[in-house]
Amino acid sequence: MSDDSYILEVKESVKKHLNTFTETLSSIRSNKVSSSTIENIMVECYGSHSPLKNLANIVVQPPTILIVEPWDISILNDIAIAIEKSPLNISPTKDQKSLKLVFPSLTTERREQLIKMVYTEKEKARVEIKHIREEINKKINSDLKEKVISEDQKFFFEKEIQKAIDEGNTKVDELTTRKETDLRNN
Repeated sequence: MSDDSYILEVKESVKKHLNTFTETLSSIRSNKVSSSTIENIMVECYGSHSPLKNLANIVVQPPTILIVEPWDISILNDIAIAIEKSPLNISPTKDQKSLKLVFPSLTTERREQLIKMVYTEKEKARVEIKHIREEINKKINSDLKEKVISEDQKFFFEKEIQKAIDEGNTKVDELTTRKETDLRNN
């Protein structure tokens, strides 16, 4: 392995997990709805499951309305069923060509539930990042045993990897704080 490959592998893995965490947070709605609130709902149609964003145009009518316009009208009912089954707890209104989703204002109780959900997702993200470190450290120790790297290199890699892990955890904390603030203030 080249000198930077361990570090690059960790940074790429952390980046991937941060992107997933960001997507997860964006799907947790605040008082301002966005297309990301529903775009990853899986819809069963055409004999398989597809994310809603691949099947329809999602139009935002601020602050609390989403319009779903499927590209193929024949799957309108499939989309409605998927939305109703989702954890959003919302029923779409159907017309001939689209679905209208009106999101009620968040109650204090619902805000607190969503904040707990954010913190649950934060912990999952931190565990995933910790797992990245554990996996790469196994590789480093194995390479040390096989004399592919020296003891000094091992300590250098572990230090640099810990920096990347700490940066990832800091970013998770920042994203969590931003989402919590958004939920409390909107």
